[in-house]
Amino acid sequence: MDFGKFHSQLELPFAETENEFLGDIFNTLELEFGLKYASNQKLIDLGAGNGNMVIFAALNYCIKAFGIELNLNLIKEARSRIKLLKKEGNYKKRVLKKAKFKRRDFFTYNLEEYDYIYIYSLPSMHKYLKHVVRTAKKGAIIITHRHKLENFNSILEIEYILTHKRDKQEFFTFFYKKIS
Repeated sequence: MDFGKFHSQLELPFAETENEFLGDIFNTLELEFGLKYASNQKLIDLGAGNGNMVIFAALNYCIKAFGIELNLNLIKEARSRIKLLKKEGNYKKRVLKKAKFKRRDFFTYNLEEYDYIYIYSLPSMHKYLKHVVRTAKKGAIIITHRHKLENFNSILEIEYILTHKRDKQEFFTFFYKKIS
């Protein structure tokens, strides 16, 4: 079996980053990692699902935000959400144009142009992330939600751990910097 075809055929479960945590994640990016409003910085969400992360970045930080998703139905949902926001007229069109979605296999996507790389994947998938980490540019911030990346110590350095609390439970978001 062709390894590349194997990746593109994987059906990962859709796990949405909770809306209540997005503000904290972006606040941390701003305070700890230099995210600036209306800058030329770029964010990518690998496995973007219905687009929460991408849309939040575009609306609240006015940066170019890209979502890579294999599931066409989730891409359609994300694009429909943007159309609805345009129709409501509460946001400038130039801001909404900063949110883009592509149907691609993120396991084969080159990430060298992105400053912030977000991924919410299960630990069982981390062994397939070598390409993702390898193609990120040096200094890129890689953010994972709920699950810490293992076995990337020579390439990534953990910079910050954000703790979220909800209903007496703790959830974590991990911020890494690519060091080589």
